[in-house]
Amino acid sequence: MQQKLSREKEPSAFVLISECNRRYMTNIATSNGYAIITPKNKYFFTDSRYIEFAKKSLDGIYETKLFPQKEAKEHYAGLLKKENIKNILYEENYIYLKTKKHFDDLFSGFKLCESGGMIEKMRQVKDDGEIEDIKKAQNITDSAFAHILKTLSSNAETMTETDVAAELEYFMKKNGAKKTAFDTIAVSGKKSSYPHGQPENIKLSQGFLTMDFGAEYNGYCSDMTRTVCIGKPSAKMIEVYNIVKSAQNAALDMIKSGIDGSEVDKEARKIIKDGGYGDNFGHGLGHSVGLEIHETPGFPKSDNEENKKNEISENMVITVEPGIYIENEFGVRIEDLAVVKKNGCLDLTKSGKELIEI
Repeated sequence: MQQKLSREKEPSAFVLISECNRRYMTNIATSNGYAIITPKNKYFFTDSRYIEFAKKSLDGIYETKLFPQKEAKEHYAGLLKKENIKNILYEENYIYLKTKKHFDDLFSGFKLCESGGMIEKMRQVKDDGEIEDIKKAQNITDSAFAHILKTLSSNAETMTETDVAAELEYFMKKNGAKKTAFDTIAVSGKKSSYPHGQPENIKLSQGFLTMDFGAEYNGYCSDMTRTVCIGKPSAKMIEVYNIVKSAQNAALDMIKSGIDGSEVDKEARKIIKDGGYGDNFGHGLGHSVGLEIHETPGFPKSDNEENKKNEISENMVITVEPGIYIENEFGVRIEDLAVVKKNGCLDLTKSGKELIEI
């Protein structure tokens, strides 16, 4: 980061307020704080809840201080003027209008500039430690799927959608997850046609049960979706399931460093279209995953001319999740989490994809 700042046309500092970017740059998790980075110095400001923890964790890396209680404007200006700072970069993807107005006053005398997603771009390619944390998160998620299958095998007739979601979340937290990576989806029967349907306190319906869930481990997320069948599937359900599985496998086979993500999307979308369900796959093929469950890049939709080409790089971690959703009938989605490699991809999701009947 400091090297990037030193290459700016005018002396510039970066003020970080988002929890995920602060964590990425400091390697500590706090719900409160500013990280101020200049070409030569690093400062971390927080309140009394975190100051002792921050000082111990960041000793020798950041100069850690309590938020100035008086004359804050003068305090920050004094630090920045030591390096003749002219511009202050901020996180345009995370800042609220109220905070931006506060910054306009707090840093008056400096030019506030959008960062162009500078840190988000740095976060796109994961290092070995990040990949290992994502692997551990995904291992927990795979284990949760195995657990819910056992639970459903003897309790499907009495369980609700809420029960399924709660059981998945409880298992993940009991087995190493700090929390879920996002709100768990568990929708059955006709509701499986809702791509992001919410679980309700209603008994599981016969037909497809779609479960989309993930764990957070050491700040990093996992994400997977599996669709199983409560009872016997119809011939149409089997057909649709196999089309989705074929589209996903084809996409996984194409992924490698340097490929245009829209080409991967195009191949998966073609298989679904050729199967007769092109109008039933509306969302994107996948998204990157890391400290946040939805990061960039993803797979640009190839049927949208406005989408630009998007090269996929080695050690990006990305989901592959095609789906078919037939209104008032059923839906199918299958999602794996993969690490992009030079000549292919490493699929972190170990759960099988054969259609399971319960």
